Amino acid sequence: MTTEEALLRGAELFNRGLFWEAHEAWEEAWMEEEDERKLFLQGLIQLAAGYFKATVQKQPRGCVMLLTSGLEKLEPLPPDFMGVETRRLLPAVRLTLTAAASWLEGGPELDRGLIPQLQIRTLSGG
Repeated sequence: MTTEEALLRGAELFNRGLFWEAHEAWEEAWMEEEDERKLFLQGLIQLAAGYFKATVQKQPRGCVMLLTSGLEKLEPLPPDFMGVETRRLLPAVRLTLTAAASWLEGGPELDRGLIPQLQIRTLSGG
């Protein structure tokens, strides 16, 4: 599977709420990549793992740590890197990070409705 195929497969799984499976799809490509592409995939993997912590394991601390790490990797990269629409994704992740931090401090669990969808621009224009 190419990195592009893994990116699309992972996004499809992520958007269905299958965060662990998305993490696994991206990890395969991550092991093959280098430099910024490797860092970008690692950031996506950490976002997926963070949302897995929130939705399946109900662990706000792990969610906050992983979303923070993922954002630290994704934010310095060029907008819409590797075709992923980060202009929409990153603000949405910051919003869920704020909600997860509130949960960690005793507030309500993270609302699944706040978890963003991952949009990818493909070469075919789709």
